[in-house]
Parts: sequence; C-alpha cells; structure tokens
Amino acid sequence: MTAVAVAPEGGIPSTGESTASVEFLLAGDTTILDLEVVGAWSDLQWSALRGQRFSEIVVGGAKGPIEELLSQRISFVRMSLELQSASISRIVVAEIRRVGDHLFARVEPRSADADTISGERMAEHRLEEIGVLVSGIAHDFNNVLSAILGNAELLGEELADTLADDQELAAAITDITTAADRSRDLIAQMLSYGTKTARAQQTTIDLSELTREMARLLRVSTPQSVTFHYAIDDDVPLVEGDPSQLRQVVMNLIVNAADAIADDVGGVMMRTGTMFADRALLRAGFADEATAEGDYAFVEVEDTGCGIDTETLARIFDPFFTTKSKGRGLGLAGVRAIVAAHGGALLVSSTPGIGTIFRVLLPVRADLKRSEHSPSESATVDLHHKRILIVDDEPMIRRVTSRLLSIRGATALSASDGHEALELFASDPQAIACVLLNVSMPYINGIDVAAEIFALRADTPVLLVSGYSVPEITLRARGLPIAGVLQKPFTSAGLLDAVSALLRDE
Repeated sequence: MTAVAVAPEGGIPSTGESTASVEFLLAGDTTILDLEVVGAWSDLQWSALRGQRFSEIVVGGAKGPIEELLSQRISFVRMSLELQSASISRIVVAEIRRVGDHLFARVEPRSADADTISGERMAEHRLEEIGVLVSGIAHDFNNVLSAILGNAELLGEELADTLADDQELAAAITDITTAADRSRDLIAQMLSYGTKTARAQQTTIDLSELTREMARLLRVSTPQSVTFHYAIDDDVPLVEGDPSQLRQVVMNLIVNAADAIADDVGGVMMRTGTMFADRALLRAGFADEATAEGDYAFVEVEDTGCGIDTETLARIFDPFFTTKSKGRGLGLAGVRAIVAAHGGALLVSSTPGIGTIFRVLLPVRADLKRSEHSPSESATVDLHHKRILIVDDEPMIRRVTSRLLSIRGATALSASDGHEALELFASDPQAIACVLLNVSMPYINGIDVAAEIFALRADTPVLLVSGYSVPEITLRARGLPIAGVLQKPFTSAGLLDAVSALLRDE
C-alpha cells in the first residue's frame, strides 16, 4: 500500500521552530495521515512534495514497521527514516500511530536521543491504543445493533395483528427494541471516549419511566429468587440530564442490589418521588457546596441483602474499590461522579444483615414540560416510485434497510461495495432519488464513492451512514456536499426521517 503526500497550502515556514500538517492519503481506503513536522527545517521546502508518493521519498521504500502499521497489525512505531527527493535529503525520526481509520505521524530532525521515548509519550500511546480498541468494538457492535433494531421493528410492523392478541410476544419485541436502543446510547459513549469528543446529551427525563424501563430490562437477567417491588410515583417532576448516564446509574444500583442478595431469597424495592433537601442532607449526599436547597426528584433502590459494614461503607465511593471477586459496571465512584455532574446528591444507608438503601437526588425544574408524542412526519411521506441506492458491505444492514424502505413504497437498489455502487449509479444517475452510503467498506470507502457520485451528478442527495461518531465522519467528508450523516444503529423512524429530509431538499 502506497501513500500520497500532499503539502498544506503555503508549505511550512522556512526558519525556526515550526509545526504544520501534511495529509497522507493511503491508496485503497484513503486513510488520512496527519503529519506533524517539528523542529528547524530551514533547508526544506515541504510544499514541493505535493503529489509525490510517500513510499518514493523514503529511501528503500515503506518497509518493515511502516508496512505493519499500514496493514493494521501494529498501532504505533518510532523509527528513523531517510527522506530523499529533489528538495529533501535528510535522516529524520518519525513517530506514527494508528487511531481507528486514521494515522497520525510526528516527524523531527534526528538528534542524539532520537531513539528514546519518554514515559509520558508511552502513556499517551497506551491510552490511544485503548481508544482504538474501544472505537473498533463500538463500530462493529453498531452494525450488529442496526440489524437487531431494524428487524425487531419490522417484526412489530408485519405481525401487528398477531401481537394485538399476544401481549407477551408484543412485550418481548418491545423489550428487544428498547434494549437495542439503550445499547446504542452506551456505544455512543464508547465512541465518544475513543474519539475524545465526549459531550453530555442534555434532555428532559422522566425518572419514574426510566426506572421502570431499566428494571424491566434487568428482570430477565436477575435470579428468580430475587423479587422486584415498585413504589413508583408517576407525578414526579421532570429532571434534565444525560439519559444514557442516568440509565447507567439506575442499572448499577439495581445490579448491586441483586448481587447483595446473592443466592438467598430476597427483594429489591424501587421507589421514585419528590422531597425537600436542606443543606445538611445535601452535604451528607456529597453534593457540591453551591448546590441549592429545594425540591428534588429521587430514585431509591433498596435491597434485603447482606448489608454493608461501617469500614466498607466508608470506602464504597473510592475509585476501583470493590467487594466483588470480579468488578462489573462503572462502580459507585462512577455513579457518584454522574450524580454530581447532574447537580444532585447520593445518599446511602446500610445495616449488616438487614439491607442497603441508595437514594439519588436530582434537581427538578418547574419549566420543563412533557413532550407530546406526535406522528412522525416521515410516516406520511410518499416513497413510491423513489429509487434509493443502499451501499453497505454488511448483508444484514442492506436487507433490513431495503425492507424498511420497500414496505413504504420505495424501490431499493443495493450494492455490497463502492465499485458495484458506482456501476449502478452510472447506469442512470438521474433515476436515483438519493444514496445511503456506508463509510467504512473494503476496496473503496464511502467518502471516495461520494466524490465519484458527485462527479457524475453534482446535486445527488447523499447520506453517509456509519458506526463511527458523526463529528469524525463530518470531518473526514469536509469539502464534499454531503446532505448529512446517519449514525448506526438507526431506528426505522430515524431512517425515514433522514430519507424524507433528503427528498424534501431535492
């Protein structure tokens, strides 16, 4: 695999310390390699490298560790390279690391200590490798979730008459879609971690509904000797926060409660309600000193398990502390951090041999209103006679997407890779209403396919589809008139909304 070097506009300053970016586009999958050039390069004109192949300016070619890096067998390499061209003749030190589909390199003049690497940089590389692992797992899992979510929704639509007479089956399909949807939130957090773009999603939350939902999902994985009990107040005021994080909090508390009962017979009680919290109570719940007294919504999880002794109770919020043989979940330190980030408090009381109670307090806001569910605009959009090209290398994704669009009247064309997609599109560009284009594919990726499509027909509505984060894909597609990005896994409503938006903008 070779690489093409493209110098930035204007090149690199000719004197002194400098930092600049050079893009390397790897032939085949167009992975981007941003090159950070540091140090004094007074005799080099990097702009002269425009259009040259990287492998051709490296004396002896891109062999050994670089080939390992490009083939994704390793994720980091530090090595000396001899660069030689009309404007360059220099031995340099290059540090190149791979993060997901991207390669990042740092090139500097070789010095006496060039073969050493600091402990700080090694720690950075380890964190980056974790990010690569997380990002890759999240991407692949999103493909699987797309198929699960799409097919579950199709079953619900196609078996509507049967489900009307079988409430248990209807509930099972609802639980599948709910579990897949919640898994999507968790995967989105993993992707944010892997790409360092984590942002809290603030929205209106019904604590009572959230607690019921998590209890229902966890019931199937909890031993039958543990019974669930509820004291849910449906009039609890709404709170604002990140629903994915708060689901993790409630899930963690329910799982811990069930684990505390272990193999014994016992129960877990879940309560929601509203209470006034004064300064003393907030202080006991580890709330920030700036947290105001007032009304708080709460969710409480109580178990009849073994309880927690005084010594252990003093440490339960320490990071990495656990009394379990194998730690699971985000831990109570994570629960406390999430609650604090939402301006709340976390109270705990326990009696050995009797049980434990955790209560999460979250501030309420009188101005929050419950959203009125209205039929999606996409549900009435007429897709008849619309030819939609679906491009994805995963057969399950192509099938479920085609079915979701076909049952609404669209004519779905599918392609398993970029080459097949371009053949289908080139046969009659004007006949294609829009293109749903997966980004990560073998042979030629979605970004390059989109560029070829626009060359054939500049006004083609193209929607990029990816399991990676939207900001990352948007950055990679900069410069192209992409209509939008649809992140996997998507619901049928999300798919139809996105397609409808494309067609409305035609």
